[in-house]
Amino acid sequence: MIRILIADDEHSLIEVYKKKLSREGMQVFAATSGKEAISIMRTQNLDVALLDIKLPDIDGIELLKTFKSLQPTAEAIMLTGFGSVETAVKSMKLGAYDYLTKPCKLSELLTVIVKAHEKKQLREKNIILEEQLSRLKFHDTLIGESKAMKEIKETISLVSKSDAPVLILGETGTGKELVARAIHDLSSRSQNPFVIVNASCFQESILESELFGYKRGAFTGATSDKLGLIQIADSGTFFVDEIADMSLPIQAKILRVLETGVFRRLGDTREITVDVRFIFATNKNMEDEIASGRFRRDLFYRLNTFVINIPPLRERKEDIPLLIDYFFNTHLRKNQKKRVSRKALDALKDYDWPGNVRELFNILERAVIVSGDREEIDLQDLPLSLVSSKGIKIHVSQSSEETKLNLREVERKHIEHVLEMTRGNKSKAAKILGISRKRLYNILRNNAVKDCVSNRGLFVSKRNTHTKG
Repeated sequence: MIRILIADDEHSLIEVYKKKLSREGMQVFAATSGKEAISIMRTQNLDVALLDIKLPDIDGIELLKTFKSLQPTAEAIMLTGFGSVETAVKSMKLGAYDYLTKPCKLSELLTVIVKAHEKKQLREKNIILEEQLSRLKFHDTLIGESKAMKEIKETISLVSKSDAPVLILGETGTGKELVARAIHDLSSRSQNPFVIVNASCFQESILESELFGYKRGAFTGATSDKLGLIQIADSGTFFVDEIADMSLPIQAKILRVLETGVFRRLGDTREITVDVRFIFATNKNMEDEIASGRFRRDLFYRLNTFVINIPPLRERKEDIPLLIDYFFNTHLRKNQKKRVSRKALDALKDYDWPGNVRELFNILERAVIVSGDREEIDLQDLPLSLVSSKGIKIHVSQSSEETKLNLREVERKHIEHVLEMTRGNKSKAAKILGISRKRLYNILRNNAVKDCVSNRGLFVSKRNTHTKG
C-alpha cells in the first residue's frame, strides 16, 4: 500500500484526489496547510507527497525542504496552478521527483505517483544492499571462526550502533586497525571520514600539531593555517593507535575533546566544535601504564566504555587455515594457485607467532616466492627459525659432514641455498632472508661465497657478484 500525503489549500481538489487514490488501494493523508502537513510528516511513514507550491502559511519550496529532511527516502511531487519554469527547476534541484500543473489528469497523476513510489523502493533497496555489502566486507576482513573471533564480531556489531569511545587491546600484528575500521564501516558514520594516527610515530610537538592543527604564526615555520586530524575527522571516526605512547599534556587535551567535543588549534583563541567518534588502541598493559604515572587515570576511565581484547594468534590457532586461504585469495596473482602441505601446516600451527597475523602473512608471502612454480608449499619453503623451532630437519643438517659446520659456514650454506632457489635473484633472496639487498651483498663479500650455487651459472666472489647467463 502506497502511503501518500496531499497538501493543498483547495478542499474540493483534495476530496477528488483522495477518493480516486483510495480506490487504487492507497492510504491517503490530507492537509490544507503547511503546518498540518508537517505534523503528518513527523508522525507518519510516507512514500509520496503531493505538495502545492502555494499554501496559505508556508511556501511550497520550504515545505519540500522540510519533507526531504523528515522523510529522506520518500518522493515529492509538486503541484501548482501557476506554470513557472523557474519554480519547477528549483523544486527539482531540491529533490522533487516531478512537477505537475493543476488541473492535471487523474490518470497522469496516478502514473507519476506509482513511478515515484518505485523510485523510493529502489532507493531503500540500495540502502539495504549497501548495508549488507558493508557487513560482508566486515566478515571477510576479520577472518576466523574461533570462539574468541566470534565474540569480537558480536561486540563490534554491538558497539557500532553507538558513538561511545572504544578501546582495543592486543599485541602488535593482531589486527587492531581492522577492528577499528570494521566498527566504522558498520556505523552510521560509514560514509564519512575514517582518520588514523599512530601516536608512537611522532614527537610530542609534532603530534600535537597533527592532532589539533595550528594557526598561521603559531610558531616559527607556521606560514599558513593547518587543519588538525581531529577536525578532518569531523562527522566521522578518529582512530588513535598506540594511545599509551601519548604524553600526559596531549592526553589531557584528548580528554577534553572526548568530554566536550571542543578544542583549540595551536596559536588560536577560538574554540572549534567537532562531532567525532573516537576509537583507541594499544599493545601495552594499561594498568601498568597508569600505575607508573605514564597514563592518566581519568582518560582511561573515559575511553574504557567499551573494551575489545584481540587474542594473539597462538591462542586461536584453529583460525590459521582460514587465514591462509584468505591470504591466497587476496594476495596471489591471477591464475596462480598455492596450497600448504600437511607437514608445513603442522609446522605453522606449532609455531607461537610472536608477530601474530602480520607475521603469518609475511611468512606466507615469503613461502610463495620460495616455492616458485610449485603449487604446494612445503617445509623447505618456510623460514629455518620456524621449522627448526620444533626440531624438524632442515637442509643444512642433511649429512654428517654438514653437522660439523661452524655458524659462519651454516650462514654461507643457507645463503647459497636461497640464491639457488631464487635463481640468483638477489632482491628476492634478500626479501626471503629478511635483510636488505645491501646487507646481502656485504655478507656475500665477507663470507666468501664463491662456489657455483646453481646450474644456471651463478657465481659470487669477495670482490663482486655477477650472473652468467
